[in-house]
Amino acid sequence: MYQELLQHKIKIPTEMKQNLMILHSYILVKVHVKRGDHLKGARMLIRVSNNISKFPAHIVPILTSTVIECHRASLRNSSFSYAAMLMRPEYRKDVDLKYKKKIEQIVRKPDKTEEEEASDACPYCEYILPQTKLDCPECKNNIPYCIITGRHMLKDDWSACPSCNFPALYSEIKSFLDGGEGVCPMCSEKINFSDAKFIKDPVQYLKIDESEA
Repeated sequence: MYQELLQHKIKIPTEMKQNLMILHSYILVKVHVKRGDHLKGARMLIRVSNNISKFPAHIVPILTSTVIECHRASLRNSSFSYAAMLMRPEYRKDVDLKYKKKIEQIVRKPDKTEEEEASDACPYCEYILPQTKLDCPECKNNIPYCIITGRHMLKDDWSACPSCNFPALYSEIKSFLDGGEGVCPMCSEKINFSDAKFIKDPVQYLKIDESEA
């Protein structure tokens, strides 16, 4: 439906864009974990958990995954925060017994050490902000996100899926395809390594929607 609206040049509702971003972030968790990149997986789970109301039937499993992945990625403060949420009476009884002791231990003996998230430049104004932050506090723009990593796009590292045209960091899509072919995490179409092109001037992707400005 999203692509149909784009094809017909119909304005995409802000809520639909937001919901797609959150859902895609959740999908990317599996992609990152399968590739052994627990830090990227944890960052996406943090984003999803910060919008947990969108998944009312899956709150406990999502928060549990967030605790575990954050712990694996050494994001100990985040792991503690979501573990504490899980210990609330309304959630505690539903926590999988396989993880319950570990989560209780994280809460009882909190380790709040955590490195700050790496930062990059906003593609609109070059303000430096965390890689997974998608709204720039300086220019107030909503920044396009990479369909491979979930991070905000960089002006000098731009590519896009040849099928759905959603943006991807050029370096990341090349790494993702690893010289062969893969499936786009957004549209599920096959992408060949040679089809992932570097976009020198991403101006078409950086048009500001006046209604969101």
